[in-house]
Amino acid sequence: MTWRTSGLSLGACLASSRVSTASAQGIALDVSAGQIIYQPLPTDVATNNTAATVRYDSPQGVWLYGTGSMPFGGTDSRWGGFGIGDRLVQSTSSTRRVNIGADIGAHGFVFDDAVLNQGGKGGFMEAMPFIQVPAGLATFEVGGGWRGETLSYAGVVDTRHVFESRAHVTYGPAEAGPHGLEAGPQGLEAEPQGLEAALHGWVIEGDARWVRATEGLYPFLGGGLRYRGTPVQAWLQTGKWFDDILNDRAWGAGIDVALTDRLALWSSVRQEAPDPLYWNLPRRSWSVGVTRRFNIAGQTQSLATTQADAGGVLIRLNAADVDGASVSVAGDFNSWRPVPMRREGREWLVRLPLAPGVYHYTFRSDRGEWFVPPSVPGRRADGMGGYVAVLVVS
Repeated sequence: MTWRTSGLSLGACLASSRVSTASAQGIALDVSAGQIIYQPLPTDVATNNTAATVRYDSPQGVWLYGTGSMPFGGTDSRWGGFGIGDRLVQSTSSTRRVNIGADIGAHGFVFDDAVLNQGGKGGFMEAMPFIQVPAGLATFEVGGGWRGETLSYAGVVDTRHVFESRAHVTYGPAEAGPHGLEAGPQGLEAEPQGLEAALHGWVIEGDARWVRATEGLYPFLGGGLRYRGTPVQAWLQTGKWFDDILNDRAWGAGIDVALTDRLALWSSVRQEAPDPLYWNLPRRSWSVGVTRRFNIAGQTQSLATTQADAGGVLIRLNAADVDGASVSVAGDFNSWRPVPMRREGREWLVRLPLAPGVYHYTFRSDRGEWFVPPSVPGRRADGMGGYVAVLVVS
């Protein structure tokens, strides 16, 4: 599950005040504290709370979460919520030059306004079809759809919806894997070439949105910068609405520090602009937190185990499965930076010094396409229209 500050989605505010740059597969627990904004409150409220969120991201792209908060003081509000959704992606050809898909999600929430002594509840839904085009270091995505919400508060029920068009571009070699998999903290240093060397670890993003409500059309432009080259990862995003009625700015910044492959510390601060769906007031928030990931029982028992030796782990690829003059391998063992493989007879080979553990990896052709052939052991769907291979080293 990935959230962008420019989207200002209800799910981002419910699940935590962290803006996640990637979503790792499996179960995770987020615990945070700070001045946390809760989107559905009809007033300009940023309450001091502690919040806990349990979330799950499946290899097929399905995500779900449950969250709750406790206030620091008597004037701070309580709230809780849950959500479920999916990012459906289907490639239109074997080369995966064009992908089609849809983001769908539903959220429910309850809250208690301690100042006004009023309780409320409601929900939010969205359905956003899109077309995705990978092109070397860049990925272009355009789409649009429907967002709607309902809120019951102080005896009044409000229902509203908008239609939205979106365009998003990502540029940089350090994207969190070819299809959104999270880069791990371990660091085999590959030797990036040309522009990849210049952008080593950096990802540039751009967003454009057009939100059509009953009273008018509201355009939004934004951008962001992320660094993912080390266990210390950082992000910065900003944007602005361009309308006579709605011309506010939004911005956010954060940092994540991976202590181990399952434990991370993070903090964020952001300014939220109004969203035409909710018409909330501009609000500022900050939070600090910790994320703990958990293995699911039996998750890796069906995978083949590779024994590491003094020379490392040998990764093989059948030459018949490669369409090109060269091929590289990348995974969470090297922050998804491609390492060249060498041709020996009917195979492409590379030996990597991997410690015992569970790794995700994929291959990259000389045309910049990410792929995992059916012949590769541990091949599984990545939930984004492609595949990833899972390697267990003992």
